[in-house]
Amino acid sequence: MTEKCETKWSPTEDQIDKIIIPAMQGTAQQYAKYASELQCPPSFIALMLRDIADTFEENAITSEKGCDCC
Repeated sequence: MTEKCETKWSPTEDQIDKIIIPAMQGTAQQYAKYASELQCPPSFIALMLRDIADTFEENAITSEKGCDCC
């Protein structure tokens, strides 16, 4: 998603309630399980999540195609 798209798009209340919040809660629970299985500090889990976020941001910057919202 380009910067232009990011400023244009915003989730609906329905998307927030039915998709975004449950997805974030599910992700947090899954990574809490990973931390437990790995017996690692929370900072390592935070690093994993930052790496994932960085990948999404890098893909948005390097994407040659526009997005559906523009």
